[in-house]
Amino acid sequence: MQYEKQDTTPSDDKYRWGDYIRPVRLTVWTWKICGLYNGEPQTQLYRAYRAVFTAILMVVYLFTLSLNIFVMQTFEQLVLYIMYIVFTEIVMALKALITYYKFDQLCDLYRKTLGSDFKPLDTEEEALHRKGVGEINYYVYPYIITTNLAVTSSLLYLLQEDYRLPYFPWLLGIEYGPAKPLNYRLLFGYQVIGMYFHMLINVAIDVQLSYLLGMISIQLDLIGKRFRSLHTSEQFRESFVTLMNQYQKVQRMTAEIEQLFSPAYFAQFGASGLVICASAFKASSMFNLYELTAIQNLLYMLSMMFQMFLPCRFGNEVTRKSHLLRTSIYSSRWYEMGLHERKTLRMLLQRMNKPLTLKAYYFFNYNLQAYTTTLNMAYSLYALLQRNALKKT
Repeated sequence: MQYEKQDTTPSDDKYRWGDYIRPVRLTVWTWKICGLYNGEPQTQLYRAYRAVFTAILMVVYLFTLSLNIFVMQTFEQLVLYIMYIVFTEIVMALKALITYYKFDQLCDLYRKTLGSDFKPLDTEEEALHRKGVGEINYYVYPYIITTNLAVTSSLLYLLQEDYRLPYFPWLLGIEYGPAKPLNYRLLFGYQVIGMYFHMLINVAIDVQLSYLLGMISIQLDLIGKRFRSLHTSEQFRESFVTLMNQYQKVQRMTAEIEQLFSPAYFAQFGASGLVICASAFKASSMFNLYELTAIQNLLYMLSMMFQMFLPCRFGNEVTRKSHLLRTSIYSSRWYEMGLHERKTLRMLLQRMNKPLTLKAYYFFNYNLQAYTTTLNMAYSLYALLQRNALKKT
């Protein structure tokens, strides 16, 4: 049974989102809520909302958060604060800038995943496509749930009796505490809401990258299956140009994704080990039956591990499946083809010796080895901090 090859790329409506999987649609709502949606047309009301949101919930929030560096009491508090908060804020800001200023480029990448080149042609390819989409959902949904739980767990601070704020002490001279509980609740709500929007922006672009790399991985599966299906010289001559054009489109799309996301994920890869280490140290140093807020730190650490894992996992699949294309080509019945076709296949195998890889500024690889290296670095730093803490006690 053959599926008709139709181009379903949105052309009349450039920003139509109903055809995408649910995690992608959620990121679009995040763009709109966080004032990052830069598509046309935009109403004056939305422009005003974006200006107010940026001023109150982003600029003021990040500014006051950064000022708290100057009220850290000890050097260890300062180091942990920088590792725990500042690096994540830098990464979030870079992701927000990419989303806003590269909005049309992101939309173009999305539209390519709905084009005719990405559509399955038969029942076997349909099964491969469903499996690939299922894997995207399988990894993305736990990440979304964990990050939401991490922010929600900050409400555990309300169970404490010492009127602590969940993320940073307040610096602007506003008094809060048992004598002024209303001020405490207002500041508490402001910090939690600000961190929630911070989380939404981070999660949105992580989901976007996972989706795009996952769709490239699916496309490589489809190309590999089509190469394996070549049995005769006639089939080879009919399909070869189309298959090579598809592979070149995947190459260009991979390079475009690498270039687009490099600034944010260069910072992400550079900071993740330090943030995971700081989260683990903070959780372990306060973990006891009476310190419920340690749960927040554990969930935050798990969220950071997910955040690092997703690009590494999907980037690793792109590299692995592009390398497997050589096996797929060799698995065709090349031995039953003519001499000219066999020579062409040999040149193609030589050309594909180097698999597709993604790097953040040509330094950090998107693969599982980078993920394990980051975790090893985080554990080494954690062990060093624990040893120093034990010496002081």
